[in-house]
Amino acid sequence: MAAKGDTFYAWAADAACQERGECGGAVTALLTHALKSGMVDAVLAVKKGQDIYDAVPTLITDPAEIAQTAGSLHCGTLLLSKLVKQYLDGAEKMRIAVPVKGCDAMGLYELAKRNQVNLDNVLMIGLNCGGSVSPVAARKMIREKFGVDPDDVVKEEIDKGQFIIVTKDGQHKGISMDELEEEGFGRRSNCRR
Repeated sequence: MAAKGDTFYAWAADAACQERGECGGAVTALLTHALKSGMVDAVLAVKKGQDIYDAVPTLITDPAEIAQTAGSLHCGTLLLSKLVKQYLDGAEKMRIAVPVKGCDAMGLYELAKRNQVNLDNVLMIGLNCGGSVSPVAARKMIREKFGVDPDDVVKEEIDKGQFIIVTKDGQHKGISMDELEEEGFGRRSNCRR
């Protein structure tokens, strides 16, 4: 049995889910299970829009669509707690699963204190987040610091203190977050705190 504060390593049992997910597909598998089992009525997640700079919030009721939200989008900044309050009636009439960054979780807790979100109807799945970068700043940073056309970037990640990009031709480049932030690039100021 698990107790509060326990830590577990997890990954999806499905190989395709493991491949799509950022770190083994555990979040994708948990969201799919929550929806399939009827634990929740819907999943509020983020999927890639036109490119890696376009984070699109999406409300999913079909478990087959969860795969569209697999992976990280550090260059698409959304605060999901605000969406739960404003567009989903604070989860009053719907049970919702939400993958949350630290700021999303804190936002939901603060809104719940003000009776604006019903946490009894919210299943939060915590994400490890190294911070996010505004889309406009990310495009400028990639052009100026990486010397790459931002439209050629198909994937990005923040790992081991580096901002890493992957281009259409499979090229990987990484630059230290400390270096980027010393030069006015990198994560949003709230993320650096």
